[in-house]
Amino acid sequence: MVRRYNRKRINPPIWQHDYHVLKRLYGGLSNLAQNYLRQKSIILDYGCGTSPYKELFLPYAARYIKADLVDNEDADIKFGENEHLPLKDKSIDLIISTQVLEHVHRVTFYLQECKRLLKKDGILLLSTHGVWPYHPYPADYHRWTKAGLKTTLTDAGFMCLKITSVLGPFASVTQFTLLLIAERLTGKNFFSKIMLTVFSAVGNGIIWLEDRLFPATQKSDAAVYIVCAKRI
Repeated sequence: MVRRYNRKRINPPIWQHDYHVLKRLYGGLSNLAQNYLRQKSIILDYGCGTSPYKELFLPYAARYIKADLVDNEDADIKFGENEHLPLKDKSIDLIISTQVLEHVHRVTFYLQECKRLLKKDGILLLSTHGVWPYHPYPADYHRWTKAGLKTTLTDAGFMCLKITSVLGPFASVTQFTLLLIAERLTGKNFFSKIMLTVFSAVGNGIIWLEDRLFPATQKSDAAVYIVCAKRI
């Protein structure tokens, strides 16, 4: 089950309702890893979930640590909300945080913990949502603009090296709608599955066209933001 879920996140089929976002997210993380990471790094997957991108980062890892809330049996380190991780200050080269920040109640605490753990000039690779439906897993608190996310990270003691917008404003709205449709049709009967496949295929075509006609700009909304930031 977990392996299948992870495979869909890194290599989704064209008829999957979040195809474009997942493809761009994987590609964006891969490019940042190649440009900013070094081998033999101590890597922390902070809020790891099922660790869908672990294989992408393993070539750079001397050690790969998975940390998550106490109900994740697959985590190497389990913690409670607003609880410090049992790791030494300045002991981590890279922190990965994918689709986590919107679920964090105290964002300031979470980012301060990232800063505490990272070595000088350590890297934070982070992705989170801009235009996205409410999804409480287990809770859902935040959405960002590019400027707001950059300000949040700067105030926490990070310098943003690169922020990538995933999908332009029109494509993001279509993706939002497609996600809501999928929420209502997933897990239903066979007819609902066929309907979702058709909606997703058509919607992905529309997203492709909209994103080329109206791409993301510095001031536009996006579905997801991918950030590479350095501890200062």
